[in-house]
Amino acid sequence: MEATREKRIAADRPIYFISDLHLGDGSRSDIFMRKDQALLELLARVRDEGARLVIVGDAIDFYQAWDLTSVLKAHGPLLRALSELADRNGVTYIYGNHDHDIALFHELFRWDVCSTLRIGPDIVVQHGHQFDPFIGPELQSSALITRIHHAIERIVGWVRMPLHEFYTPANRLVYWAFHKWWHLLKFRSWVFRRVGLAKMAQRAEDWVSYWVRSESGDPMSMLFPALRGAQQLGASTLVCGHAHMPGVLNQGGVRYVNTGSWTYGYAQYAKFDGEEFVVRDWITGREFGDELYRTALSGELVNITMDRWWENQYLGWFRFRSAELRRQSAE
Repeated sequence: MEATREKRIAADRPIYFISDLHLGDGSRSDIFMRKDQALLELLARVRDEGARLVIVGDAIDFYQAWDLTSVLKAHGPLLRALSELADRNGVTYIYGNHDHDIALFHELFRWDVCSTLRIGPDIVVQHGHQFDPFIGPELQSSALITRIHHAIERIVGWVRMPLHEFYTPANRLVYWAFHKWWHLLKFRSWVFRRVGLAKMAQRAEDWVSYWVRSESGDPMSMLFPALRGAQQLGASTLVCGHAHMPGVLNQGGVRYVNTGSWTYGYAQYAKFDGEEFVVRDWITGREFGDELYRTALSGELVNITMDRWWENQYLGWFRFRSAELRRQSAE
């Protein structure tokens, strides 16, 4: 990943934002899930409006696809359209935690690449992993975990967070087993503390807390670090991806915009018209405000633990509350 690079553009025309496409190799573990035509339609609107496109990181999932050739084969027309849009309207790319070959985006696709984008006097755009308390300071180790995860996924099928996205028997079993492992981890932590290895015990517990918070309504545990980071960056508005949870909210004098993702069945984007941000799903037309963030904003997650999460979620016989409610609403 290249060194920090900041760019600035004017807010003199509409700007569309997309992020976390995670384009892969077209296999069952490619979580873009063949929405190429939907994104091509959005790109056509950007082109026809004379707008600028900003991709807020993680466009290609190199940890899933492993090589560019397979991505080009699976998504060739889409990537060509993005290159053509770069020549005509301009495409700015903000690299994320899945983007290890930055030169590729600039030289092959002709995108203008940076780590931080400033729009006008006080809008800042970053991918968002900078505010992730687990991935941000440990990009290399998190990349290794991601590679292992994708390898397992190729072998056994869908094992993904959050559970409600793929409520399969295999995934439900994995979540059940994870809770049992948590009890073993608590015993191990007790042993570690008894023999003077408190730091190792705390590290494992912190990781589980991070996972539980992500499952409970603050994906990647980045909301409040992002709000604090916006103030440090001198931004009245901070635009991020990474969390895959779309929304626009105002908190403590900061407007936080998350562009969502194009993973699974989602096709989310943000648009800035010079004054206001709107976040929508391209396929369904749904508009997102702060509704998905209310649990985190309410303070309910301050003391969330694995045991509390399990008590609220597990319904017995490998059934989980949030996924069951989602399935019922779909029916």
